[in-house]
Amino acid sequence: MSSTPLFDAVTARRREPSPAPSASVPASLVAAIDAIPQRLTADLGVGLPVAEEQLALVEAVADAVTRAVVDAVAAEVERITRDGRVRV
Repeated sequence: MSSTPLFDAVTARRREPSPAPSASVPASLVAAIDAIPQRLTADLGVGLPVAEEQLALVEAVADAVTRAVVDAVAAEVERITRDGRVRV
């Protein structure tokens, strides 16, 4: 179990089957979202070794990045709600 509850929640959600998108979600948006993991994996390249004493720093950085992404997603959802348009 991670010391970060957010990571635990993400791990738990990955174990659950994903619900089918509703009819109101454009297929292009679903495809763009589904393509994110493949694009990120391709961009990340090879893995790097991490020593045990570095794990706390790695988790802190991952938590900071996660918070930044969540903030960006929240801002984008607010923009979509305000403008009624999705950028693809």
